[in-house]
Parts: sequence; structure tokens; C-alpha cells
Amino acid sequence: MITVEELRQICSNKKVFVWGAMIVGQGVCRSLERVSIPVTSFLDSAESLQGRKALGYDIRKPDDLFELVRSGDGVIIAASGHFDLEIGDHCSKVGLKHGKDYILCRELNDIDPSIDVAGMCNLRCISCPRGNDHSQPAKGHMSAATYGQVLDKLILEIPLLGSIQLYTWGEPLLNSELPEIIRMTRDARVLSAISSNLNFAKNLEAVVEARPDWFKISCSGWGESYELTHTGGKWDLFLSNLHKLAELRDRIHPEMQITLNYHLYKHNIGDDYLRMEALCKELSLIFRPSPAYLYPADAVMDYIDGKELSPEAQKTLPMLLMGLDEGIARARERADKPCPEERCFPINWDCSVRECGVYFRPFIAENFLEIPLKEIMERKRKSRLCMECKKRGIHQFTGVYLVEKRLDEAETNR
Repeated sequence: MITVEELRQICSNKKVFVWGAMIVGQGVCRSLERVSIPVTSFLDSAESLQGRKALGYDIRKPDDLFELVRSGDGVIIAASGHFDLEIGDHCSKVGLKHGKDYILCRELNDIDPSIDVAGMCNLRCISCPRGNDHSQPAKGHMSAATYGQVLDKLILEIPLLGSIQLYTWGEPLLNSELPEIIRMTRDARVLSAISSNLNFAKNLEAVVEARPDWFKISCSGWGESYELTHTGGKWDLFLSNLHKLAELRDRIHPEMQITLNYHLYKHNIGDDYLRMEALCKELSLIFRPSPAYLYPADAVMDYIDGKELSPEAQKTLPMLLMGLDEGIARARERADKPCPEERCFPINWDCSVRECGVYFRPFIAENFLEIPLKEIMERKRKSRLCMECKKRGIHQFTGVYLVEKRLDEAETNR
């Protein structure tokens, strides 16, 4: 791992570019700010992000900066949870030197904590374990007081801690203490990220007033088609809250980035796609379409083993734009790559720690506050589940689906 002092030496008298403008990249930016290393701008290959801003910094096209970095006037930090190695390979191919012209975020911090501040969800989406797994863990909320203890321990044990995702499998807006939790995170100069289905917005204004950095919205259609896969959700309520969130951002916290993750299914890639794309443009939201997939990885492993899936999971399979068999095959083509989920450190609302961020059931520690992070990470490295997942090539499964997929007019018409 690169120490803070070594990082200062690498970045000294150079323009610093963070390649990756989503959660991991923004977290790296926050950690650099915390140790007084100035950032010049973000870089990102996604066209939907180029020309925008994140945390007040411009998001630029990577190709435009290679010559400046080659000249010795800049340095790139590859900051993507799933694609930092690919970014590093690309930097090498264009003549940049590792350790001098570019470094990887995993060399600064190899842990991205997520804290399920709300251990429950108000929807029962059929592609998600909250809707397709009948073995649900205990439900509850993490208090702001407990969160403060967790946050202090994380900062102590991770010097270059960048971001905390305030969600895993739950709906964070259900926690009435979320605004205070966000304020505590901001005061610690750590990036706070929220993901919501926007079907509950009782304290939405208070949440925006607390100034979260990153707000992700999940959506999977328009009108009735939305309610098929956001099961239990109400389209009119979602649409109203989406407009409300954009208005609150503009009035209270214009720097907050709002990304709408549009889950592509076979039933929502025509007019639904075009309407949502147009709405995101109207409301100045980042539109990020990508193929939906079956979650959690527990269900994918069961599928490979020939075990019977829940009725909800079975209903999901024929709706997928990229079928499960194709997704597994593509993941296995990338099986030689390291697991991106090793960065994920999912803490449950009751302070128990999940073994992996993409698996729903196994837990590896009863109480994060009582066990050193180093010990928990050692348990993860020796995990039989982890070894079995890699052996089957499933560790790359989510990365296959997360790539942005924009549809042209011919595809949507078809």
C-alpha cells in the first residue's frame, strides 16, 4: 500500500486526475482533499458523464490528458471498483509508467465500506433478495450514535478512507436518523453515497439539507412496466418524488450528483427507455442504463448447482435482456481477473459483517466494533465461499452487467 507521504511525493508539482467519477473515484477525491493533495479534475470513459461535474470538479475525456501526463506534468489515479485494472492496462498501452504517471486506487485503499443503515426495504423487487429470497435476516435500523462509533473506527483503521455507501440491501430513506448520519460523514470529510427506490420520501428534504455527495436512483421502466420489476413500487409516487428530489437539489444542494440507474429488461427498452432518457435530460440527472441481472450471488450459485430458485427469481430470468447463462459465460471469460468485490466491506445495521457484498446470507463477524478490521479481512481472505466463487468464475458476474449500455433509436424501435 502507498502511504500518505509516498502519495504526496508522487503527486508533487503535478496535476492530479482521478479516472473514475462514480462512488470509488469520488471517494478517492475526498481522501485526497482530506490529506491536502489538490485534485485537478475527474476523467471518465462514460459519455454520459463527460462534460459534467462531480464534487465541483470537471469530468473530462481521458484521451485528452495522456500527452500532458506523459510530459511529466500530471498523474492519473485509476479509481474504479470494477475496472481499475483495465484502466491501468490502458494507461500502460499509451506509454504511461506505473508508479510515476499512474497508480491504482487499490494501492491507496483496498476497502470500500457499505453500511446498511436501514436493514429493510419497502419494495420486493423480484431480481433482488429483498423480493426473491425467503430467508430474510433480522430487520432494523442503525442509530446515529452507533454509526458514529463505526465511522470513527473505520477512519482510524483506514487512513485513506474515501467513501461510505449508506446502503447495501436496504432502503436508507426509511431510517429517520439518516440526515444526522450524513452530516457526521460530511464532517469527517468522507464521501457519503445513498441509493434509493424513491418510493418513500417522508424526510427527503432533511436528507438533502444534510448535503449527501452522491444520490443514486434505481428505476426499471415507465408507468406500468416500472411496477413489474420494481415490485411493490408505485410509478406515480416514484415520478413525483423524482421531480421533488431534483427541485430540492437545485434549491438546497446544487453540487449533489444524482444518477439514475436504469435497469434494462426486455420489456422496458422501447418508449420507456426514450421517455426516461428525456426526463433525465430535463431534470439534469445522469442517465446510466445497464442490463439488469439476478441478485444475489447466492441465487446464481444455486442456479449453477441446479437447485430450484424461488418463484420470484424464476420469474426474473425470462425478462433479462442479457440472460443468466450469457452473464455467467461472460463472467467466466474474465475469471483470470481479480475479484472486484474484495474491496466491498458490507456492515449490516446491527454491526454484523457480511462475508461478501454480493451474497445475501453469509456473515463473517458478529460485531464490527468488537473485532479489529485486520482480523475480519483475514477471515475474508481465507473464506471458503470466496474460494468457491472464484473457482466457478462468478466473482466477475456483476462487472459483466454494470457496463453502461446505451441504446440507439433502431434498438429501441426494435
